[in-house]
Amino acid sequence: MNRFSSPATLLALSLLLQGCTPPAQVTADKTPRPVRAMVLSQPQSMELVSLPATLEPVEHAELAFRVAGPVQSVLVHQGQRVRKGEVLMQLDPHDFEVQIAEYQARLVEARAQAHQAKQERARVAAADRDDAIARVELDRANTAVERTAAAVTVVEQRLQMARDALGYSVLTAPFDAVVSRVAIEAHEQAVPAMGVLTLHGEAGFQVRLDLPEQLAHRVHIGMKAALQLKDHSGEFESEIAEISHSASMMSRTFQVIATLDHQPQGGWPEQTGLMTLALPSSQHPGFLLPSSAVQSRGEAAYVCVIDNGRVVKTQVEVVGYQRDRIRVQGQLHQGDVVMISGAPYFDHGAQVGDVLLGDRQVEL
Repeated sequence: MNRFSSPATLLALSLLLQGCTPPAQVTADKTPRPVRAMVLSQPQSMELVSLPATLEPVEHAELAFRVAGPVQSVLVHQGQRVRKGEVLMQLDPHDFEVQIAEYQARLVEARAQAHQAKQERARVAAADRDDAIARVELDRANTAVERTAAAVTVVEQRLQMARDALGYSVLTAPFDAVVSRVAIEAHEQAVPAMGVLTLHGEAGFQVRLDLPEQLAHRVHIGMKAALQLKDHSGEFESEIAEISHSASMMSRTFQVIATLDHQPQGGWPEQTGLMTLALPSSQHPGFLLPSSAVQSRGEAAYVCVIDNGRVVKTQVEVVGYQRDRIRVQGQLHQGDVVMISGAPYFDHGAQVGDVLLGDRQVEL
């Protein structure tokens, strides 16, 4: 029997021969890659600026007493709704009532003296007609009548002031509102002009923001804006209604008030957000591109323009930023197709595959 004809030997020879077979050749796929791109529109001459903003009620007031005195009663609490004219707080009326009684008594006395002066003048005038008295006595009688009449007027005015003070000791709501803050309690001493209670009206909200002085000359009354509130989806259209002409000494900002076209549902005072203003650009107009479209090469920047299916690397200058977009200038024109993804993987003059603008193919 041939020692090389065993099944095991034949199997080993077969495997050895297979191992010597050269591997199949792999061919690289050189099909041009598809890319995403955008078509340039008009150069943008506006710049979007977002600033912190705060909701505040259109009607709001910090109330204070016009007179001093101990607080007798606080009739409301924070969060309570009140109606116009409703009593909110009042001082102890005792001192005011005593003063009113005093001036009422003084008024009776002053009127009695005025009446007596008139009677005395009548007697002096009769004696003067009979030449029974010197002329100077009539002059003195006339002066006494004028003086006592003036005293009556003074006491009447002071009585009215005392009555007004009693009225000022009662704090009432100037409009329908919600009590936002109560800063004093019963039996505490109220000081004139010191705020004791804050009201927020129910006539809706407006927007307050601080405008940096470097932007002040680019904002005007009537300018449209968009408000994005925290914890709210979507934007609220607004319009600039007031611009302060005096800057804050500390922050060097100007206070701006904007009205809302539509009120936010569930909004609350002091709710924060961002107000976006479209301001005339302080620089030359440029094209707004996604950050992925702008590539760097050393200190220079470039974009890939697709021309007749091939990449043309075009140098640009970055002149500004707007949210997540970059404003550039260069040899770009309206209608140019600019690659917005994959630019680092293409050389100048490289051929590209399908060009997609969103989900739509662009015909080149």
